[in-house]
Amino acid sequence: MPGKRILNLIPLIFWSVIILIKLIRIIPLYDGDNLVYGLSTIALTTPLDIVTFCFFYYLIIPSFISKNQIILNIVYSVLYILIFSLLWSIIYKITGRADSFGAAVMIYKSSLGHSILSLLYAVVLRLSVDWFNRYSIQKQLEKENTIAELALLRSQINPHFLFNTLNNINSFSQQDPVKTSFAIIKLSEIMRYMLYDAANESVPLEKEIDHINNIIALQKLRFKEKDFVRFEIEGDTGNIIIPPMLFLPFIENAFKHGSSNHKDAIVIKLVIKGDEMNFICKNRIKELTRTEIKQHSGIGIKNIKRRLELSYRDNYELHIFEKDRSYNVELNIKSGEH
Repeated sequence: MPGKRILNLIPLIFWSVIILIKLIRIIPLYDGDNLVYGLSTIALTTPLDIVTFCFFYYLIIPSFISKNQIILNIVYSVLYILIFSLLWSIIYKITGRADSFGAAVMIYKSSLGHSILSLLYAVVLRLSVDWFNRYSIQKQLEKENTIAELALLRSQINPHFLFNTLNNINSFSQQDPVKTSFAIIKLSEIMRYMLYDAANESVPLEKEIDHINNIIALQKLRFKEKDFVRFEIEGDTGNIIIPPMLFLPFIENAFKHGSSNHKDAIVIKLVIKGDEMNFICKNRIKELTRTEIKQHSGIGIKNIKRRLELSYRDNYELHIFEKDRSYNVELNIKSGEH
């Protein structure tokens, strides 16, 4: 678990740096017996500092953070510092570094300072590590929630599209078996894309283009004017990755609300320039039937806006407007940021 690794790694790095600083301070300044004495002092006092540090870092401070037996932990802390500082004096007496009562008292006072300093080190580092762990967990949860929400939004798109497509196939199934067979094949390719590719967080743009071409081919079967829709692509699409079915709601709305009585009534254009991707979808507005007005046309657009926010944050611009009896969608994405 990354949190535990950081929890143990930070003290190791910290005390390695402290020991290195202590060595740098004495080695250039002392030699002979003084150097030996300085090195032996580091070897004696550093483990004692580390013991105090670990006591508070691993035992006392976590209890304070969890608000578990605060008063008792305060008592433990005070008793520990007083008793452990006494241990310092005893060790110094045994090793001959404190040869009198006055020296022992001085060592005791000095050890109190060492213990309090080690306690402060432990507080700062443990609180920092706990904050970092909580921050990492929060970011991971946000990422998982975003993935879950995107999956939900994609699942809301699928039934809407399938409902419309099956209605279209049913409308000419008895009149033209050849056209019906072709439509079923196209629908199977679309379903394969939805079930396997669209289940991923992102897909190559080229696969999304194939998906759009299948949708256009399926829609063209309904109308006599075969050139009423024009789909153009400019630029290199080979290295672009996007969320699956990103453009589907706009294209669906164009077919649903657009006219099909003349050439280029619907224009879909995709332009790639460097790391920017521009999607344009225009359709001439037709008179809606009472049935079409009752359909939930706003669901797809609301979903796609939310998906864009989750996937690209501030790295996209979406403009939807009507002009001269034409419905226009202009979407600009910095694809390199996805």
